[in-house]
Amino acid sequence: MYSIINKRIIRYDLKNKTSTEIFANNWPGWPGNYTEFTYDYTNNRLILWRAGKDNVYAVPATGGAWTQIGNGAFDNADYNASSYWNPITNSPGFYGGYGGFTVKNWIYENNLSWIQKRPNLSDCNPPKGGNLMGTSADGKTLFLFSGQGSCDGNELSGTCSLGSPWATANGMFCWLKDLYALDLNTYTFTNILPTNNSTIQYEGAMTYDYDKNRFYLFGGFQPTGDYPLNQYLVNTKKTFRFNWGTDNGFSEFVGTGAVPPAAPLNASNGYAYYDPVDKRVIWARIDGIWAYYPDSSLIKQPKPTLVWSTGDTTTTIKVYPSQTTTYSVTYTDSPYVCKDQVTIKVDALKTLLAATTTVCNDTSKVLNAGTGFTSYLWSTGDTTASTTVDSNGVYKVKVTDSICTVTDSTKVQFATSPKPFTIQATSDTVCPGTADTLSIVNPETGVNYNWYKVGNNTLLFTGTSYTTQPISQATNYVVLANTNPPICAATNASIGIQVASALSTPVVQADTITANSVLFSWLPVPGAVSYLISLDNGATFQLPAAGLTALEELVTGLVPNQTINFKVKALGKLACQESAPGSITVTTLNPIGDAIFIPNSFTPNGDGNNDLFFVYGNTIKTMKLSIYNQWGQLIFYTSTQSQGWDGSYNGTKMPVGVYYYSFEATLQSNEKVKRRGSITLIR
Repeated sequence: MYSIINKRIIRYDLKNKTSTEIFANNWPGWPGNYTEFTYDYTNNRLILWRAGKDNVYAVPATGGAWTQIGNGAFDNADYNASSYWNPITNSPGFYGGYGGFTVKNWIYENNLSWIQKRPNLSDCNPPKGGNLMGTSADGKTLFLFSGQGSCDGNELSGTCSLGSPWATANGMFCWLKDLYALDLNTYTFTNILPTNNSTIQYEGAMTYDYDKNRFYLFGGFQPTGDYPLNQYLVNTKKTFRFNWGTDNGFSEFVGTGAVPPAAPLNASNGYAYYDPVDKRVIWARIDGIWAYYPDSSLIKQPKPTLVWSTGDTTTTIKVYPSQTTTYSVTYTDSPYVCKDQVTIKVDALKTLLAATTTVCNDTSKVLNAGTGFTSYLWSTGDTTASTTVDSNGVYKVKVTDSICTVTDSTKVQFATSPKPFTIQATSDTVCPGTADTLSIVNPETGVNYNWYKVGNNTLLFTGTSYTTQPISQATNYVVLANTNPPICAATNASIGIQVASALSTPVVQADTITANSVLFSWLPVPGAVSYLISLDNGATFQLPAAGLTALEELVTGLVPNQTINFKVKALGKLACQESAPGSITVTTLNPIGDAIFIPNSFTPNGDGNNDLFFVYGNTIKTMKLSIYNQWGQLIFYTSTQSQGWDGSYNGTKMPVGVYYYSFEATLQSNEKVKRRGSITLIR
């Protein structure tokens, strides 16, 4: 491991736990330190350059003179970028950087001069910002971990839209809390853990163990949206592990041995990398260097174990196989596991009999044990290679060759195909959301009837009668009938159930209109079994006077100029088929128009003729009628046209004579009418 500071190169030999200064001269001539520094493991040299895309210099890792290997010019847009060595292009490069109050996600490499490999994109894949930490075994994949940034990289926006704010002296970034893989072949990023991932609890030192495909996160702090508070963040000594492809994210673990303390307040959590030689993870900080050995422990290891596939745990076992059998053994001496197996081949006599023999639509079956045996003995008594059976049962045969004797058997099952059948439904048409009951007509005993929807292999029911689930659309059902067990091919039948819809709305018309009646009629509605009519604008419905299926209705008892609303509904066999009402509004004839007739005499003598004094008119909207005697006394008043005077006052019949009336009315046309006159009361 190398570090460069104040023009001094320090080499840390972690195996021997020593540090040595590497001599170098011809240092590049600019004041200050070199912020971009990487190791070229292809050519075993150290490479550095000033922030941004400045001139690039190299020195052998063993020491010597610095030599310029790439041209560039200083800029202030790429401070604190993540530098790396690309073994594919044999070039140094960097990702990201800060300048002008923004962070970037571009990539540059220097091969004699700086070349942009990826532009600064705002597609948030990845967000701008973050730090390269860790590499694959061949160096062709790098890992971008967390850091501060945002989709647009703007520090001055003052907000964070990705979940966890990270306040700065100039504004606000987001604490990204994500993990990406960078492919140096294509310079494309692949997301491993999404932004603001809850398992990334600290901003610490992260690296990748490419031997075991796992990430480690050591220490770190938790930035906030409060800048003054961020100046006093406390580091943790917690450690986290993430098995890529197995775990959902980082989880905390506690290692054994000398656990490093938390890094000092406000100090960097340093750098971590994987050492493939000693199979360990290095955590280098300003206050020390630690090594974590993932696959070793100070905990006492368990004793070795040995387990056979039979369950035995001894070093040797005795087995009695009746057929060719493979036996395996597992030996565990943590962390090592060894497995082996052995196959014992058993040569046994075998006949041609199957375990089960099925016979469909036949009365007998020939069972054949096969040739090559010296003797045969069937359970039927036959001593030949075959025997004929005609009933269900288990049939055995004992066969012998020159060495062994074996008994084999077969279970014989006879069956007859189910008879053709039909399905009947309680109703071949149902209302939407209504269940139906389907039944097999004359089912056979001993036959299984399995119900399915056509086109769907999911079994709905087994039995002779099936009540469906509520049906919302036309559905076809199929039944497969078979014996138990299913030996013969199934016999099938199907049935379709339709879903009813509302009948069409009746078309109503007025055929004949008079002053006192209207003859309504309507066209027949397909599927209708009856009709209902309404004379009160749909408040109530009743049967037509001529019966259920009548197609006309004569409405009588009307008065001239009367408006009537007539409605008709069509009814089907099912309630859900009821149609919307057809409607028509008509007005009876008015042959006298706005004429008003006031009689000049009446005879209230109880003979039923002309006993009441009325005002007659077909278009009176409101009215007032006052009647006076010869002395001007008001003896009758009404504002209702249908209320007439019966020739009495306070229950006393008035004498024969002349009386006077005053009449005022407003017609339907809003015309005002006033009349005065006399009437003669005659008894």
